[in-house]
Amino acid sequence: DNSFLISPGAKLNINYSAGHSIAKKRAIKKSRSSAVQLISISFKDQSASTFSGTYIKSSDNYFVLTVAHGLQGTCAETKVIYDDEFYDCVKLIHVDQELDYALIQVDEIPKRTAIQIPREVPNNREWRRVFTLLHEVIYTGYPNTIGPLTFSGEIAGVAGYRYIYINSYAWEGSSGSGVFDSDGNFIGYIVAVDIGKNDFGVQILNNLVLVIPSFHVDWTKTITEVKQ
Repeated sequence: DNSFLISPGAKLNINYSAGHSIAKKRAIKKSRSSAVQLISISFKDQSASTFSGTYIKSSDNYFVLTVAHGLQGTCAETKVIYDDEFYDCVKLIHVDQELDYALIQVDEIPKRTAIQIPREVPNNREWRRVFTLLHEVIYTGYPNTIGPLTFSGEIAGVAGYRYIYINSYAWEGSSGSGVFDSDGNFIGYIVAVDIGKNDFGVQILNNLVLVIPSFHVDWTKTITEVKQ
């Protein structure tokens, strides 16, 4: 992917800053080329939501990792979108409400490059390095249905191995976006922004983004639950 739609029939080329390292350019490209948008509609409840996801490959099958809270309807009522094309949900492989993720099986999506499922071990040297304050991260998503848009940020804090807090930007529609570090490692998915209170009421903190690490995902489901 080297462009995004800015108006009907118009394309804007995407260039990478010469100041970025080779590793960071690779990470940005991986983030953009695997990002997809989703829409889920419940005809029964007359509700709908749009959100983001990451295109993933396991063996010879393709999946989208996204957030469980975005699913309003059934698999048949959920579509993956890229470049104004709609792709069917083949099967809901797994939905985890507690960790707020869903694995959706899809057919191969042209113009998207799937990432391989990441390693699951949280305690090795690589993960300890990733879980470092001010470690740079990148994500691509569809805030407010606009996109794909790519954002950078830094790790602001961690809550054990359960959550990562990043100083970046997110808005409704960003949920489900895959988060990569500056070396191109897929490290988690966005679930929410923080909400605070002040004397004037509730305040949304759009720059404090909550991420769940990718090693919490049960990737074995991409083998055991796949539809042939």
